[in-house]
Amino acid sequence: MKRSSLFAAPYALVAAISGWVGPLSVPAALAGDHETQCFNEIQGKIAWDGDKRMNWDPDNVKQLCRGTNMPAEPGKCFLAVSSGHAKGQVSWGPGTQWEWRNIINLCAGTNDGMKTVGCFNNGVKTGADWRDVILTCQRNS
Repeated sequence: MKRSSLFAAPYALVAAISGWVGPLSVPAALAGDHETQCFNEIQGKIAWDGDKRMNWDPDNVKQLCRGTNMPAEPGKCFLAVSSGHAKGQVSWGPGTQWEWRNIINLCAGTNDGMKTVGCFNNGVKTGADWRDVILTCQRNS
C-alpha cells in the first residue's frame, strides 16, 4: 500500500462521517440560501417607494440582501427607514424623506436591521454627514 493512501483513507472516512466536503462549500450554500430567503421576504411584500409599489427590480432586492445571514433583517431595516412605513421617523439630517437607493445602501446585507438604524441615528446626531454615516454603519452591521 502506498504511503499516500494511508493518509487518504482516514481523511475520506472523517469527511464522510462529518459530511465535510470542503471549507467553502457549506458556507457558500448557506449564504445563497439566506439571500434567497431574504429576496422572498421582500419581493412583492415590502414597498420600495412612497407609491407603495412592491414589484422591485430584482437587482435592487439582490443588492439589499447580499451578504446577510439573517434573511428578515434587510427588509426590517428598509421598513424602519422608509418614510412610507416609518412615517419619516429616521432623519438623514435635512429631512426624513429618503431616496430608496440610500435606504438600500444603508441596509444592504445587515444582520441586525434595528442596530443598523440605531447606528445611523446616532451617527447623524453627532453632526456627521449622512453619507459617511452610511459607510460607517455598513462596516458595523
